[in-house]
Amino acid sequence: MAAQALHLGWHNPVRITWGCGAVRDLQWEQPVVVLADRAALSADNADFLRDTLGAHCLGWAWYEGGLATVEMARQLCKTLWPAMQRQPGTTVIALGGGSTLDLAKAVRYRLADTALCARTWRHNQLPEVYERHPLWLLPTTAGTGSEVTRWATLWDTDALPAVKLSWSPPDGFAERAIVDPKLTLSCPLPQSRDCALDTLAHALESLWNKKTNPITEALALEAARIVIAQLPILLQGQDAHAPRIALARASVLAGLAMSQTQTALAHALSYDLTLHEHLPHGHACAVWLPMAWELAEEASSDCAILLQRVFEDAKTPGAQQLTQWLAGLGVSPRDLRTSSSGREHLSLELGSARGRNFIGSPAEVS
Repeated sequence: MAAQALHLGWHNPVRITWGCGAVRDLQWEQPVVVLADRAALSADNADFLRDTLGAHCLGWAWYEGGLATVEMARQLCKTLWPAMQRQPGTTVIALGGGSTLDLAKAVRYRLADTALCARTWRHNQLPEVYERHPLWLLPTTAGTGSEVTRWATLWDTDALPAVKLSWSPPDGFAERAIVDPKLTLSCPLPQSRDCALDTLAHALESLWNKKTNPITEALALEAARIVIAQLPILLQGQDAHAPRIALARASVLAGLAMSQTQTALAHALSYDLTLHEHLPHGHACAVWLPMAWELAEEASSDCAILLQRVFEDAKTPGAQQLTQWLAGLGVSPRDLRTSSSGREHLSLELGSARGRNFIGSPAEVS
């Protein structure tokens, strides 16, 4: 009997430019507006970019840090849309971490009025009239993967309690991602750690995912192995260049995997910690990874075999190795299974939008 053919779907239209110094080699021939993270862009890089863009730059806005909120995005639209309106097809360029890139994904859809912004993002639905501007994303951290996905996270802090929104129009991918590891050199080590933990979470969440396939598995496994090997080296603070290049590569690989699978249980559980305990996103995801690992192994023998390939030591349980590895980075994993209230919370998140992607989530009843 002939083996049944496996049909895979893959769609990622982002043109990726990779390499140290890639930003310095870019050629600008179109009108642009810039959204940049003030803390992430060095004065030298900012001056270089302004000089290089010259008259092509029609507007510039700074991201000043904090949660990427609906109101913050609306204010950025007020700042940049007038310049974008003067030149149809103006390209939006974003330089920064995940929040900066996510905000740019919202700004690039120019609506008739900023009064329409909040409703558009809350309902994740574009109005009939809008202009979609080209988008180029330049990450200054190694972790988010936002440059190669179509999703953006915005926080609606006007709601009580605050709500995490996922802005995800079907054509939300950027036109280009320029990944220059040199842009990550000035990222502080604590932030670099949390960003790399986000990469690891993206990789593992793509492995214990109902949407996984052999292509995403290969990308995610390589990304996870790189982070596990290189992050401790980076945090030793001796030679920053080699591990930063490796971690930037891992971030893109995990982002490409996640662009097909989306995230799962650990991310679903992370948002509450970010909002109420103010844990950085990568850290908030990482604390749940060992628990999710064990749940995934219990749910699927195939996934258990796959996860055995993450660490070189196949004899020691992977979740145990991950717990020890995280402890060495100053991260204390958590487990919701130890109390009735925790188990109730776990069950609730398994039914959430992200939790339903988890391989151990109950099947949906149609």
